[in-house]
Amino acid sequence: MGATISIRGVVISSRPHKDQDAIITILTPKHGLLKAVVPGAKKHSSRLAPLATPPLLGDFVLNDSKGFYYLKEGEAVESFKGLYSSFEALTSASHILEVVQDTVVDQESAQPIYTLLLYVLYDLSKHNEKYRQIVAAFEWRLMDILGFAFDLNNCDCGKPSDMPTLAFSFSKCRLYCSNVGCVAKAQDYCFVSLGCVEALRYIRDAQLERLSAFHAADYVLDDLCNVTHRYLCERLEKNYEKMSIIDSLPPI
Repeated sequence: MGATISIRGVVISSRPHKDQDAIITILTPKHGLLKAVVPGAKKHSSRLAPLATPPLLGDFVLNDSKGFYYLKEGEAVESFKGLYSSFEALTSASHILEVVQDTVVDQESAQPIYTLLLYVLYDLSKHNEKYRQIVAAFEWRLMDILGFAFDLNNCDCGKPSDMPTLAFSFSKCRLYCSNVGCVAKAQDYCFVSLGCVEALRYIRDAQLERLSAFHAADYVLDDLCNVTHRYLCERLEKNYEKMSIIDSLPPI
């Protein structure tokens, strides 16, 4: 058995390994993504089994054996129990974890994404009824972290516009007013409400502990969720579909 390391991190995924074990992926601020075998994770009597259920913030002791980590000891710091009282919140958390696993590519990106993830999971666990705006806030703030910042300044044409919408250009990554000439420049776009633009600006500038602390009418939230999700999918070149499961549910 090789060296032992002690880390704090978030378990973001788990998959079966052999008959009784599991392999977990842990996001850490210093080491990025680490994979570790959890021996006996499928046994109900195993003291390590609860540590193989994402999402979970924990302290872990890992043994390095031939370049692969095995979980030796661990303790849960936060299990985000509030997520399990809402199907929508749990599905939203699953979506967020999938995106995180795809976007942490090096140690440089690990620190800010780790911090964002913790705030978002705490928020989602405590306020699961706000799952739509929490997910939208996560998606939009993540784009800034990854270098896909969108220009939220007003259209630079200088012409007055009394329209209650702006053109959100996915191809130009900026806003255009509703004047015909400006909309033509926007190319691949959709119209969004002014309230949606204000929400995007708020998310960009807010402290993380206040990231989802805004109020939005239903139509504004619809706009917001549409543009943040599409923008994220296009930039990451992947169609994330977990949130569509919620959309497909019949109304209560």
